[in-house]
Amino acid sequence: MKRLTALCLSLVFLLSAVSCESKNQSSTLNDSAENVNIEENSTIKLTNHMTDKELQNTRAGELTVFDHEQIKIPEEGIYFEIWSSEDAKEYWSHFIENHPDDDYFTKKEIQEIIDSIDENYDDTIHSAFVDGHMLCSSLPSSNYDGGEITYFQSDYIYRTDDSGDHILDKNGNEITQEEADKLVYEVKLDNFDEVKEKIHKNIEDMVNFGTIKQSEVENEYERTIRAWEAIINKSYVELEYGTTEKYLYADCVWEIDHDATAEIAEFVSEISIYDEELDTNFIVHVTLPPDYNSEKTYPAYVLTDGVWRFGNHPELRKEMENGKAGDVLLVSIGYDYSINGMDDENRVKYFSKKNKEFLDFITDNLMPYLGEQYNIDFGKSTLYGHSLGGTFAHYAVFNSDRYENQPFGNYIIGSPVFWSPGFLPYSNASEYKTEYGYFDRNDTLEKRIFICAGEDEDPVYEEYYGDNDSTLEGVENLMKRLSDYGFTNFECKIYPHSGHYQFIPEMLKEVLAKFYPVNTE
Repeated sequence: MKRLTALCLSLVFLLSAVSCESKNQSSTLNDSAENVNIEENSTIKLTNHMTDKELQNTRAGELTVFDHEQIKIPEEGIYFEIWSSEDAKEYWSHFIENHPDDDYFTKKEIQEIIDSIDENYDDTIHSAFVDGHMLCSSLPSSNYDGGEITYFQSDYIYRTDDSGDHILDKNGNEITQEEADKLVYEVKLDNFDEVKEKIHKNIEDMVNFGTIKQSEVENEYERTIRAWEAIINKSYVELEYGTTEKYLYADCVWEIDHDATAEIAEFVSEISIYDEELDTNFIVHVTLPPDYNSEKTYPAYVLTDGVWRFGNHPELRKEMENGKAGDVLLVSIGYDYSINGMDDENRVKYFSKKNKEFLDFITDNLMPYLGEQYNIDFGKSTLYGHSLGGTFAHYAVFNSDRYENQPFGNYIIGSPVFWSPGFLPYSNASEYKTEYGYFDRNDTLEKRIFICAGEDEDPVYEEYYGDNDSTLEGVENLMKRLSDYGFTNFECKIYPHSGHYQFIPEMLKEVLAKFYPVNTE
């Protein structure tokens, strides 16, 4: 992927259904379920089991998520990142600093690139996005007016496969860099009509080199022509310097609405908390409710997958401001900024492979620590997880009896993927299909559970199910088992017209209001 991206950029450089009562309505908790007595904070105290090392490596501070937010390119319109010669020199200078042992460029080669950059490099289009798609096709400088154009054509390409990086000529033969340098030549075209013919030929060559698929040729051509026309008509939007690098290469990005998050930033505490058992730093965000009073007690609404769910804090807090829900502490658990929380490899590690250690961290470290910083009503607090996080929330509630600390009275199990290749190797049917033996060990469960999923999500992952339940089948069977155990304090809703995750913002607001109604006293 790295080499393919380098190729795209180098081409530019060469130019100057479940029975939850209804699918449209949630099933309703009966009276006995609504009135189950869940202990309140006055009787629930937590013991902090953090080690000295963990405490020494835990600190709270100002919000830094803006340095790691996800860069999104709009899905409509034409966007260019345009470089001056100084921008190019800055980029390559930083490249030397950040990649001292790069296996693609030597320091000498990078310095030669820097030395070759002059004022003729000004107005170079470093990268182009058309309707959210990054172009691999060549573009002229941003001052092109549609007339005569001269540029350098290269008849070689870089390709990466399992055996490493390769330079290929137009016939697909592997060549050396020295041989490749001889395959660069000057091309002169009289007008844009001649350019169009050349563009289509170049895109066809990309298919031969494996850069794009044959099925994408016409789409790439249409987008490229639109980009050229935008240059001629000056009808593009210019991106800030560095946008493309953040879009492509960020180790970890957080999905937030910058403006909405900035509005609540003064009410947010960012906590870096270390867990010795997992040898991991976690980034936890705590957002205070409106009119927060440190003398008052508040439930905590705790959301896993903070890389996405911290982005829901502004809207959830707005529900409290508008009197649609009672006041709570919004808490999201993410991984250190050096860990990509969107990468399923990392999510599998914490939600599945190390689910016991992760639950240890939340139960015996994080929640007691937060309880020392804020007055938390643990009996009314909620733990939420979705997808692999949904299998973790299921694991958490049905292993809660193994802990002295009881930080949650409520659990949200969202779209649990009991079928997932990221879940099955670390569990088995006798464990999760018997709720980890909870009801063999206990007669009652004094917890409240909300189960949810999207009506349309099953077909998307059908290839993975095999002999296992789909997501919706897993939800239906979980509900049946809970009923068979005699447990009644649960509710399920299947959200209509939603896939695997689209329903989450609506659901989080709905459950916030359901679990924490506005106090009218």
